[in-house]
Amino acid sequence: MKFLLPTILLLLFAFCSGQKNKPTQITDPKIYTDADIITSSLLDKNGNLWFGTSTEGLYKYCNGKFSNFNIKNGLCTNQIWSIIEDNKGHIWLATNKGLCQYNGKTFTPISLPPINTDSDWYKNIYPTVNPNQASSMVQDKNGIFWIGTSGIGAYKYDGKTFENILANKGRKYEDNLHHNVVQSIIKDNNNHIWFASMSNGGIVRFNGETSKDFKKADGLSDNMVRCLYQDREGNIWIGTNGNRNGGLDKFDGTSFTNFNQNDGLCSNNIAVIFQSSDGKIWLGSDRETLCYYENGSFKTFDRLTGVSIRTILEDKNGHLWFGGRKGNLWKYDGMQLTDLTQLKNK
Repeated sequence: MKFLLPTILLLLFAFCSGQKNKPTQITDPKIYTDADIITSSLLDKNGNLWFGTSTEGLYKYCNGKFSNFNIKNGLCTNQIWSIIEDNKGHIWLATNKGLCQYNGKTFTPISLPPINTDSDWYKNIYPTVNPNQASSMVQDKNGIFWIGTSGIGAYKYDGKTFENILANKGRKYEDNLHHNVVQSIIKDNNNHIWFASMSNGGIVRFNGETSKDFKKADGLSDNMVRCLYQDREGNIWIGTNGNRNGGLDKFDGTSFTNFNQNDGLCSNNIAVIFQSSDGKIWLGSDRETLCYYENGSFKTFDRLTGVSIRTILEDKNGHLWFGGRKGNLWKYDGMQLTDLTQLKNK
Protein backbone atom coordinates (compact mmCIF):
# COMPACT_ATOMS: atom_id res chain seq x y z
CA MET A 1 0.00 0.00 0.00
CA LYS A 2 2.87 2.40 0.75
CA PHE A 3 4.00 2.09 -2.92
CA LEU A 4 0.49 2.58 -4.33
CA LEU A 5 -0.07 6.11 -3.02
CA PRO A 6 2.98 7.71 -4.74
CA THR A 7 1.93 6.03 -8.00
CA ILE A 8 -1.56 7.49 -7.74
CA LEU A 9 -0.15 10.93 -7.02
CA LEU A 10 2.14 10.79 -10.06
CA LEU A 11 -0.77 9.78 -12.30
CA LEU A 12 -2.88 12.60 -10.87
CA PHE A 13 -0.14 15.16 -11.55
CA ALA A 14 0.19 13.97 -15.15
CA PHE A 15 -3.58 14.27 -15.66
CA CYS A 16 -3.73 17.79 -14.22
CA SER A 17 -0.65 19.29 -15.84
CA GLY A 18 -0.60 17.87 -19.35
CA GLN A 19 2.06 15.42 -20.43
CA LYS A 20 4.67 16.83 -22.83
CA ASN A 21 4.44 20.48 -21.90
CA LYS A 22 5.20 20.24 -18.21
CA PRO A 23 4.14 23.42 -16.41
CA THR A 24 6.53 25.88 -14.88
CA GLN A 25 6.14 26.11 -11.11
CA ILE A 26 6.62 29.78 -10.20
CA THR A 27 8.18 30.34 -6.79
CA ASP A 28 9.30 33.98 -6.83
CA PRO A 29 6.83 36.58 -5.53
CA LYS A 30 5.24 38.69 -8.25
CA ILE A 31 5.03 42.46 -8.34
CA TYR A 32 1.96 43.22 -10.41
CA THR A 33 0.91 46.35 -12.31
CA ASP A 34 -2.23 47.34 -14.21
CA ALA A 35 -0.74 45.70 -17.31
CA ASP A 36 -0.87 42.27 -15.62
CA ILE A 37 -4.43 41.08 -16.19
CA ILE A 38 -6.37 37.88 -15.66
CA THR A 39 -8.20 38.32 -18.95
CA SER A 40 -10.32 35.19 -19.33
CA SER A 41 -11.40 31.95 -17.71
CA LEU A 42 -12.94 28.57 -18.49
CA LEU A 43 -14.45 25.64 -16.63
CA ASP A 44 -13.74 22.63 -18.87
CA LYS A 45 -15.74 19.41 -19.19
CA ASN A 46 -13.51 17.65 -16.66
CA GLY A 47 -14.01 20.33 -14.01
CA ASN A 48 -10.58 21.95 -14.45
CA LEU A 49 -10.28 25.73 -14.38
CA TRP A 50 -8.23 27.69 -16.92
CA PHE A 51 -7.15 31.32 -16.65
CA GLY A 52 -5.69 33.39 -19.46
CA THR A 53 -3.45 36.34 -18.68
CA SER A 54 -1.96 39.32 -20.49
CA THR A 55 1.65 38.64 -19.41
CA GLU A 56 1.98 35.29 -17.62
CA GLY A 57 0.54 32.88 -20.16
CA LEU A 58 -1.97 30.25 -19.08
CA TYR A 59 -2.87 28.91 -15.64
CA LYS A 60 -4.62 25.59 -15.00
CA TYR A 61 -6.25 24.79 -11.66
CA CYS A 62 -6.76 21.10 -10.94
CA ASN A 63 -7.41 19.39 -7.60
CA GLY A 64 -6.38 22.42 -5.59
CA LYS A 65 -3.13 23.12 -7.46
CA PHE A 66 -2.13 25.74 -10.02
CA SER A 67 0.09 24.99 -13.00
CA ASN A 68 1.49 27.67 -15.28
CA PHE A 69 2.15 27.31 -19.01
CA ASN A 70 4.19 29.94 -20.83
CA ILE A 71 6.46 30.32 -23.85
CA LYS A 72 9.28 28.58 -21.97
CA ASN A 73 7.36 25.30 -21.95
CA GLY A 74 5.68 25.46 -25.35
CA LEU A 75 2.85 27.99 -25.08
CA CYS A 76 2.41 29.99 -28.29
CA THR A 77 2.56 33.35 -26.49
CA ASN A 78 2.15 34.72 -22.97
CA GLN A 79 -0.67 37.09 -23.96
CA ILE A 80 -4.10 35.42 -23.94
CA TRP A 81 -7.49 37.14 -24.33
CA SER A 82 -10.04 34.37 -24.55
CA ILE A 83 -10.31 30.62 -23.78
CA ILE A 84 -12.79 28.05 -25.08
CA GLU A 85 -13.06 24.26 -25.19
CA ASP A 86 -14.03 22.79 -28.56
CA ASN A 87 -16.37 19.88 -29.26
CA LYS A 88 -13.40 17.48 -29.13
CA GLY A 89 -12.26 18.62 -25.69
CA HIS A 90 -9.31 20.65 -26.99
CA ILE A 91 -8.49 24.03 -25.47
CA TRP A 92 -8.31 27.04 -27.81
CA LEU A 93 -6.75 30.38 -26.94
CA ALA A 94 -7.30 33.73 -28.64
CA THR A 95 -3.98 35.55 -28.38
CA ASN A 96 -1.98 38.53 -29.63
CA LYS A 97 -0.43 36.17 -32.20
CA GLY A 98 -3.64 34.59 -33.46
CA LEU A 99 -4.98 31.26 -32.21
CA CYS A 100 -3.32 28.59 -30.11
CA GLN A 101 -4.70 25.06 -29.80
CA TYR A 102 -3.86 22.72 -26.91
CA ASN A 103 -4.68 19.02 -27.30
CA GLY A 104 -3.55 18.09 -23.79
CA LYS A 105 0.03 17.43 -24.91
CA THR A 106 1.23 20.19 -27.22
CA PHE A 107 0.37 23.76 -28.15
CA THR A 108 -0.11 24.52 -31.84
CA PRO A 109 -0.10 28.12 -33.14
CA ILE A 110 -2.51 29.13 -35.92
CA SER A 111 -1.93 32.59 -37.37
CA LEU A 112 -4.74 34.80 -38.61
CA PRO A 113 -4.38 36.11 -42.18
CA PRO A 114 -2.71 39.51 -41.66
CA ILE A 115 -4.61 42.56 -42.87
CA ASN A 116 -2.82 45.91 -43.10
CA THR A 117 -4.84 48.75 -41.57
CA ASP A 118 -1.87 51.01 -40.84
CA SER A 119 -2.18 54.77 -41.19
CA ASP A 120 -0.35 57.74 -39.74
CA TRP A 121 -3.41 58.59 -37.62
CA TYR A 122 -3.68 55.04 -36.28
CA LYS A 123 0.03 54.84 -35.44
CA ASN A 124 -0.20 58.08 -33.46
CA ILE A 125 -3.41 57.23 -31.58
CA TYR A 126 -2.98 53.47 -31.00
CA PRO A 127 0.76 52.76 -31.35
CA THR A 128 0.71 49.61 -29.18
CA VAL A 129 -2.51 48.02 -30.48
CA ASN A 130 -2.22 45.04 -32.81
CA PRO A 131 -5.35 45.02 -35.02
CA ASN A 132 -4.64 41.42 -36.06
CA GLN A 133 -4.83 40.21 -32.45
CA ALA A 134 -7.47 37.56 -31.70
CA SER A 135 -9.55 38.91 -28.82
CA SER A 136 -12.59 36.63 -28.57
CA MET A 137 -13.89 33.37 -29.99
CA VAL A 138 -16.67 30.77 -29.93
CA GLN A 139 -17.39 27.52 -31.74
CA ASP A 140 -20.86 26.82 -33.13
CA LYS A 141 -22.69 23.47 -33.26
CA ASN A 142 -21.29 22.79 -36.73
CA GLY A 143 -17.71 23.10 -35.52
CA ILE A 144 -17.13 26.51 -37.10
CA PHE A 145 -15.02 28.95 -35.11
CA TRP A 146 -15.87 32.66 -34.96
CA ILE A 147 -12.99 34.92 -33.93
CA GLY A 148 -13.08 38.60 -32.97
CA THR A 149 -10.07 40.83 -33.53
CA SER A 150 -8.71 44.11 -32.18
CA GLY A 151 -9.27 46.12 -35.32
CA ILE A 152 -10.14 44.11 -38.43
CA GLY A 153 -13.59 42.82 -37.55
CA ALA A 154 -14.00 39.07 -37.19
CA TYR A 155 -13.21 35.78 -38.88
CA LYS A 156 -15.11 32.64 -39.72
CA TYR A 157 -12.76 29.64 -39.50
CA ASP A 158 -13.71 26.11 -40.58
CA GLY A 159 -10.45 24.54 -39.44
CA LYS A 160 -8.79 25.09 -42.81
CA THR A 161 -9.59 28.53 -44.20
CA PHE A 162 -10.39 31.96 -42.75
CA GLU A 163 -13.07 34.33 -44.00
CA ASN A 164 -12.89 37.93 -42.84
CA ILE A 165 -16.24 39.47 -41.86
CA LEU A 166 -17.59 42.65 -40.21
CA ALA A 167 -14.43 44.60 -41.03
CA ASN A 168 -16.52 47.55 -42.25
CA LYS A 169 -18.87 47.78 -39.28
CA GLY A 170 -18.87 50.76 -36.95
CA ARG A 171 -17.79 54.32 -37.54
CA LYS A 172 -15.13 55.48 -39.94
CA TYR A 173 -12.25 57.13 -38.16
CA GLU A 174 -10.06 60.05 -39.17
CA ASP A 175 -8.08 57.86 -41.57
CA ASN A 176 -11.34 56.83 -43.31
CA LEU A 177 -11.05 53.23 -42.00
CA HIS A 178 -13.35 51.37 -39.61
CA HIS A 179 -10.87 49.54 -37.33
CA ASN A 180 -13.71 47.38 -36.00
CA VAL A 181 -12.79 45.88 -32.61
CA VAL A 182 -14.78 42.77 -31.64
CA GLN A 183 -13.96 41.99 -28.00
CA SER A 184 -16.90 39.68 -27.31
CA ILE A 185 -18.68 36.93 -29.25
CA ILE A 186 -21.36 34.57 -27.92
CA LYS A 187 -23.46 31.72 -29.24
CA ASP A 188 -27.09 31.82 -28.07
CA ASN A 189 -29.53 28.99 -27.43
CA ASN A 190 -30.65 29.07 -31.06
CA ASN A 191 -27.05 28.76 -32.29
CA HIS A 192 -27.12 32.36 -33.44
CA ILE A 193 -23.78 34.16 -33.21
CA TRP A 194 -23.66 37.62 -31.61
CA PHE A 195 -20.77 40.04 -32.15
CA ALA A 196 -20.03 43.13 -30.04
CA SER A 197 -18.27 46.12 -31.57
CA MET A 198 -16.16 48.46 -29.46
CA SER A 199 -15.78 50.71 -32.52
CA ASN A 200 -19.31 52.13 -32.35
CA GLY A 201 -20.78 49.29 -34.39
CA GLY A 202 -23.29 48.16 -31.77
CA ILE A 203 -24.04 44.44 -31.94
CA VAL A 204 -24.62 42.06 -34.84
CA ARG A 205 -26.68 38.86 -34.73
CA PHE A 206 -26.01 36.18 -37.36
CA ASN A 207 -28.59 33.40 -37.70
CA GLY A 208 -26.59 31.26 -40.11
CA GLU A 209 -27.93 32.95 -43.23
CA THR A 210 -28.48 36.63 -42.57
CA SER A 211 -27.25 39.20 -40.07
CA LYS A 212 -29.08 41.94 -38.19
CA ASP A 213 -27.55 45.03 -36.63
CA PHE A 214 -28.69 46.55 -33.34
CA LYS A 215 -27.68 50.11 -32.47
CA LYS A 216 -28.87 53.08 -30.43
CA ALA A 217 -31.73 53.63 -32.84
CA ASP A 218 -32.94 50.11 -32.00
CA GLY A 219 -32.76 50.63 -28.24
CA LEU A 220 -29.11 50.12 -27.26
CA SER A 221 -27.84 52.60 -24.69
CA ASP A 222 -24.61 53.06 -26.65
CA ASN A 223 -22.96 51.72 -29.79
CA MET A 224 -19.60 51.06 -28.09
CA VAL A 225 -20.24 47.52 -26.81
CA ARG A 226 -17.70 45.66 -24.73
CA CYS A 227 -19.27 42.34 -23.67
CA LEU A 228 -22.24 40.02 -24.28
CA TYR A 229 -23.87 37.27 -22.24
CA GLN A 230 -27.01 35.12 -22.48
CA ASP A 231 -28.76 34.17 -19.24
CA ARG A 232 -30.69 30.97 -18.57
CA GLU A 233 -33.98 32.65 -19.48
CA GLY A 234 -32.62 33.47 -22.93
CA ASN A 235 -32.13 37.20 -22.41
CA ILE A 236 -29.08 38.82 -23.99
CA TRP A 237 -27.20 41.15 -21.65
CA ILE A 238 -25.01 43.84 -23.20
CA GLY A 239 -22.24 45.70 -21.38
CA THR A 240 -20.96 48.96 -22.81
CA ASN A 241 -17.77 50.89 -22.23
CA GLY A 242 -19.67 53.44 -20.14
CA ASN A 243 -19.49 56.43 -22.43
CA ARG A 244 -22.33 58.91 -23.03
CA ASN A 245 -25.52 57.25 -21.67
CA GLY A 246 -24.11 53.73 -21.91
CA GLY A 247 -24.27 51.14 -19.17
CA LEU A 248 -26.00 47.76 -19.13
CA ASP A 249 -28.70 46.65 -21.59
CA LYS A 250 -31.04 43.65 -21.50
CA PHE A 251 -32.59 42.32 -24.73
CA ASP A 252 -35.54 39.95 -24.31
CA GLY A 253 -35.77 39.13 -28.01
CA THR A 254 -38.12 42.01 -28.73
CA SER A 255 -36.97 45.14 -26.93
CA PHE A 256 -34.12 46.58 -24.89
CA THR A 257 -34.16 47.66 -21.26
CA ASN A 258 -31.40 50.09 -20.31
CA PHE A 259 -29.73 50.40 -16.91
CA ASN A 260 -27.09 52.84 -15.67
CA GLN A 261 -25.78 54.23 -12.39
CA ASN A 262 -29.00 56.18 -11.89
CA ASP A 263 -30.71 52.80 -11.57
CA GLY A 264 -28.24 51.53 -8.99
CA LEU A 265 -25.71 49.98 -11.39
CA CYS A 266 -22.30 50.08 -9.73
CA SER A 267 -20.56 51.37 -12.87
CA ASN A 268 -21.57 52.24 -16.42
CA ASN A 269 -18.38 50.51 -17.57
CA ILE A 270 -19.14 46.78 -17.83
CA ALA A 271 -16.19 44.51 -18.64
CA VAL A 272 -17.76 41.10 -17.88
CA ILE A 273 -21.24 39.63 -17.30
CA PHE A 274 -21.89 36.24 -15.70
CA GLN A 275 -24.89 34.42 -14.22
CA SER A 276 -24.19 32.23 -11.20
CA SER A 277 -26.15 29.09 -10.39
CA ASP A 278 -28.31 30.98 -7.88
CA GLY A 279 -29.58 33.22 -10.70
CA LYS A 280 -27.64 36.37 -9.85
CA ILE A 281 -26.28 38.37 -12.80
CA TRP A 282 -22.74 39.43 -11.83
CA LEU A 283 -21.27 42.56 -13.39
CA GLY A 284 -17.55 43.29 -13.26
CA SER A 285 -16.09 46.64 -14.22
CA ASP A 286 -12.69 47.87 -15.26
CA ARG A 287 -13.42 50.85 -13.01
CA GLU A 288 -12.82 48.75 -9.90
CA THR A 289 -16.37 47.82 -8.94
CA LEU A 290 -18.35 44.57 -8.77
CA CYS A 291 -22.09 44.17 -8.34
CA TYR A 292 -24.90 41.75 -9.08
CA TYR A 293 -28.50 42.04 -10.28
CA GLU A 294 -31.12 40.13 -8.34
CA ASN A 295 -34.91 40.49 -7.98
CA GLY A 296 -34.96 43.65 -10.04
CA SER A 297 -32.24 45.58 -8.22
CA PHE A 298 -28.47 46.00 -8.16
CA LYS A 299 -26.33 45.27 -5.12
CA THR A 300 -22.65 46.20 -4.86
CA PHE A 301 -20.25 43.49 -3.70
CA ASP A 302 -18.31 45.77 -1.38
CA ARG A 303 -15.80 43.11 -0.38
CA LEU A 304 -14.02 43.54 -3.72
CA THR A 305 -14.28 47.31 -4.04
CA GLY A 306 -11.13 48.75 -5.61
CA VAL A 307 -10.43 45.68 -7.77
CA SER A 308 -10.80 45.76 -11.55
CA ILE A 309 -12.78 42.66 -12.61
CA ARG A 310 -12.30 41.31 -16.13
CA THR A 311 -13.48 37.69 -15.90
CA ILE A 312 -15.89 35.67 -13.73
CA LEU A 313 -16.65 31.94 -13.59
CA GLU A 314 -18.23 29.36 -11.30
CA ASP A 315 -16.50 26.07 -10.54
CA LYS A 316 -18.11 22.64 -10.17
CA ASN A 317 -18.54 23.23 -6.42
CA GLY A 318 -20.50 26.43 -6.94
CA HIS A 319 -17.64 28.72 -5.92
CA LEU A 320 -17.20 31.96 -7.85
CA TRP A 321 -13.83 33.11 -9.18
CA PHE A 322 -13.05 36.74 -10.03
CA GLY A 323 -10.00 37.80 -12.06
CA GLY A 324 -8.76 41.20 -13.12
CA ARG A 325 -5.96 43.73 -13.24
CA LYS A 326 -2.78 43.57 -11.13
CA GLY A 327 -2.88 39.78 -11.39
CA ASN A 328 -5.90 39.67 -9.09
CA LEU A 329 -7.58 36.30 -8.66
CA TRP A 330 -10.14 35.72 -5.93
CA LYS A 331 -12.39 32.79 -4.95
CA TYR A 332 -15.72 33.23 -3.18
CA ASP A 333 -17.52 30.25 -1.64
CA GLY A 334 -20.57 32.24 -0.60
CA MET A 335 -19.09 33.18 2.75
CA GLN A 336 -15.33 33.35 2.58
CA LEU A 337 -13.41 35.44 0.04
CA THR A 338 -9.91 34.09 -0.65
CA ASP A 339 -7.15 36.05 -2.38
CA LEU A 340 -5.24 33.69 -4.70
CA THR A 341 -3.24 36.39 -6.51
CA GLN A 342 0.10 35.28 -5.08
CA LEU A 343 -0.93 31.74 -4.16
CA LYS A 344 -1.34 30.88 -7.84
CA ASN A 345 2.40 31.44 -8.24
CA LYS A 346 3.46 28.95 -5.57
